[in-house]
Amino acid sequence: MNILNEVVKETEGFRLRVKSWKCMRPNDLNSIEFIQEELSNGEVIRSSTYNFFMSNEEVGNLCQILNKVQENI
Repeated sequence: MNILNEVVKETEGFRLRVKSWKCMRPNDLNSIEFIQEELSNGEVIRSSTYNFFMSNEEVGNLCQILNKVQENI
């Protein structure tokens, strides 16, 4: 199983990561986790994970929306 694990943003006290992988069934289903971490001295002291199951089409829609956000900045 290929797992994407990327840091979106990291500061001294905060980190946002995204983890994603393909689900076994149905074939076009993806599991996407947004992981928010509070840091102290480089160590995670609190973590919140938000998991979403999204089809390939829904992931595409999310990407389009995030691109619109970027264009408006």
